[in-house]
Amino acid sequence: MAVETMLKLEEQDFARAFGIDVEELPEECKVLIAEKDFGYEVLEGPERDKVILDVLKRIDSDRQVVGADERQAVWDKGWTDNLKDFIESGYSLDKLIPRFIRPNQIIRFNGNYIRLSNPNFELDFYSIYRLWLFKEYFQEFDAVYEFGCGTGFNLVALAQLYPEKRLHGLDFVRSSVELVNKIGEAYEWNITGHLFDMLSPDESLRIEPESAVFTIGAVEQLAGRFEPFLQWLLDQSPALCVHVEPTIELYDETRLFDYLAAKFHRKRGYTQGYLTRLRELESRNEVQILQVKRPFFGSLFMEGYALTVWKPCHV
Repeated sequence: MAVETMLKLEEQDFARAFGIDVEELPEECKVLIAEKDFGYEVLEGPERDKVILDVLKRIDSDRQVVGADERQAVWDKGWTDNLKDFIESGYSLDKLIPRFIRPNQIIRFNGNYIRLSNPNFELDFYSIYRLWLFKEYFQEFDAVYEFGCGTGFNLVALAQLYPEKRLHGLDFVRSSVELVNKIGEAYEWNITGHLFDMLSPDESLRIEPESAVFTIGAVEQLAGRFEPFLQWLLDQSPALCVHVEPTIELYDETRLFDYLAAKFHRKRGYTQGYLTRLRELESRNEVQILQVKRPFFGSLFMEGYALTVWKPCHV
């Protein structure tokens, strides 16, 4: 890779992605940006054409269907493997990194496909994004709930930042709940796992008053069947709801780059219409949308990091 073609993400690039001024970027984020390697090269000409062709071929050949019944067994096995690896490694937090964050991948950034000098570029970017997100939105809450918590990867970051908070991880497979509880036990963090199906919410479960809830790549897995979970949230009336999810409404499908991402989104069957539904509820004064932001960053096939922040309107 020619050195002279390399670019590098700077503080202003992260601030722009988060929708803030660079002066608002937390010092902890600035330290990580300086420490990590965010060098990249924009793919052009034949190299970009090859990536587009590979994406189209993958869309044509892809057979995975989000929300299919057999996916529960897949998730259960995946989190069971993480639990086994976590215990056998002596409780190494590295064993909690979700497998869908793959190293050494071409990724999407600001309307371009980019090649990276750091194999963990996406993970490092996401870690800084998540740090900003947690500091921006969860600092004032005593209790925070993550729905679709998987390996507990995000709860660990939250516990490291705010060890005093009461954290809850909810997932629809038991191995995830066991893993989250094992993390809390091993590190003496106040993290509790709960079995919870977002497609059929447990009405007996009550979240603490004035708490915050969040999802990261979980609403996407509902395959559009989000209404039971949304209604449950409205009934619970948390103080804040934060979602980091692929959001098809934010693509500009008149552009090839965005059209491909939307096409992959639809082919897989990821959730569509959640933001549209929130906007409908806002028009009826049932919720208030506080922020919607597309960071223009994602993996090869789509952007999974769009931010939507809202809260129920208390009447």
